[in-house]
Amino acid sequence: QLLDRRRSPVFPTDAGERLFEAGKAILQICNKVKGELETFARPKLLRIGVPQSFSNRHLSNMLGSFRRVTSHVAIEVSDVSSELLIELLAERQHDAVLTILDDGAAKFPSRVLFKEPYVLAVPLDHPFAQRESVTLADLHDEPFIVRTGRDRFQDASNALISRGIKIRVVYRTAQIDRTLALVAAGVGLSFIPARLGTPAVKLVQVADMDFSRTYGLLWLREREDDLKEFITFAESHSWTV
Repeated sequence: QLLDRRRSPVFPTDAGERLFEAGKAILQICNKVKGELETFARPKLLRIGVPQSFSNRHLSNMLGSFRRVTSHVAIEVSDVSSELLIELLAERQHDAVLTILDDGAAKFPSRVLFKEPYVLAVPLDHPFAQRESVTLADLHDEPFIVRTGRDRFQDASNALISRGIKIRVVYRTAQIDRTLALVAAGVGLSFIPARLGTPAVKLVQVADMDFSRTYGLLWLREREDDLKEFITFAESHSWTV
């Protein structure tokens, strides 16, 4: 007997009280399981922006590793020019961006991920290709492919100018693939981030040049709770692999 109908209003018996409490617990468990199943049915979507100059190998390694450990999270990745990444984040077209950290990044929450040194890219048949390192003075009157956009080439140019070293600019481009292709073809040399090299060119250290760019993750503050898993993963990921 669950209800005592001898009185008005009707009261539950001890057994009725027990069933009522158990029923509430069952409903809570059912709602929790339902919510978890809906998460798998409709994965959380994170919109991530990455610069076009970012290393394909490192991007595929990072995204592949993340997918293996977080199948319940869906990622939509967009290739964007470095100049537009922060602008699109500010316009809320991305939830987070992987980008070079500079002054424009200060208004967003961020994490430093890794630093990438600059090296000299030379054709395989160039005399410098037989050397482990060169100096800035060695570059006097060499033909150069200038990297434009959010890059550190200007810093290197200033270092050359301050030492009275002149180079011959033969091509200007923001495209890293074109830069590497032109170096491989013998058109000129170029300063590039060390992670972006290919077998078609030789990367040579510049002994008296200490330039690097710092990559980090920026995100929208209001999306931080949804991004915590991705932020933690990106921070702990081995970017040297």
